[in-house]
Amino acid sequence: MRRGFTLIELLVVIAIIAILAAILFPVFAQTREKARQTACLSNTKQIALGLSMYVQDYDETFFNLPWPGPGGYDGQTPSLHVFWTEALMPYIKNQDVFRCPSMGDAFHTGTYNYPAVNYTVNYGLNEPILGRQNWMRTDPNYSGPIPMNLPALDRPAEIGMIADSTRYYVFGSFICWEDPDRDGKQEGYWCSSDYEKRTCPNGDWYYGFPRHFEGINVVYADGHAGFSGKRARSSTNNNQWGCFFYARVKVWTR
Repeated sequence: MRRGFTLIELLVVIAIIAILAAILFPVFAQTREKARQTACLSNTKQIALGLSMYVQDYDETFFNLPWPGPGGYDGQTPSLHVFWTEALMPYIKNQDVFRCPSMGDAFHTGTYNYPAVNYTVNYGLNEPILGRQNWMRTDPNYSGPIPMNLPALDRPAEIGMIADSTRYYVFGSFICWEDPDRDGKQEGYWCSSDYEKRTCPNGDWYYGFPRHFEGINVVYADGHAGFSGKRARSSTNNNQWGCFFYARVKVWTR
């Protein structure tokens, strides 16, 4: 005589399947995101190569893209007249490199008053170095050439130039002055905003968007690319745009 499942047996099987699904689905999601992070890192490595070739072609000088458009605040600041991705396009020749696989087209960064581009860009710039303004010439904290050149940078292997960003902002960074090694010297690190206002009431900016396991992929000034590691909580009074920072990514040193 053929015997079917009883109701209890069927419910037990369903419960086991549900438990396995609850365990495995997050693992699958993390695996997919890890693959996207790896693809994004490949993008940043290509951007790093393109930036290095650009710098060598221009006598070790980086491009400058000051806010809010060509000429900066005063209209007299040396600057590009195209968006930064177009300046690197002759070296990269692939629009898809500027789109992170973890982000959709809705998270395209803004171009401000620079000419718009017809492809998605999910990476932002280091503003104090790649968005310099004329007023910085006389400011002791931000002194240096405009546009910035490679020999003027202290420890270029530690300074992030381009990194994961998100909608609205062409600049992915802001300065968080921190002293994580407690040597009495504060240095400028790449910030990460509290865009959901969970920690800082006024922190809903989009700097340092931590889209890969609480971190970002970064193009460094010396031409290499790497993962920032997980962001850290700021110990200073950066309670607006800098509730968190990336201890492996400097923006400026002084």
